[in-house]
Amino acid sequence: MVRQAALRQMLVVALVAVVAGLLAPQGLRFGLGVAIGGVAIVLGSWLASRIALTEGVAPANVVLVRWFAGIVIRWGVFLVVMIGAAAVWNLPPAALLLGVLAALIAYVVTVSFQTVRNSNP
Repeated sequence: MVRQAALRQMLVVALVAVVAGLLAPQGLRFGLGVAIGGVAIVLGSWLASRIALTEGVAPANVVLVRWFAGIVIRWGVFLVVMIGAAAVWNLPPAALLLGVLAALIAYVVTVSFQTVRNSNP
């Protein structure tokens, strides 16, 4: 159940990142930067969820270590993708940050809709 909700959220965020990249009016490089910025969030979140959300019951210390490892990997992947996109591919940093912003807003909206849907009796 939790994995399905996380997968749905990541798919929505990835879709928003790609659509935002396609709709960017400043050209192909800017649009690619927007899309890669959003995909960096999705990729980091996917890897973090694979580590943190395992099957079965685990002791609290194991859950805490998995959760912390997921956070470290999420932001590590994010930094590697962002630095690589800016340094290696010379994509505009503003575009990368706009993609991150679009992905994070989509994530918050998706979580809000999920919470509202679950709170209704």
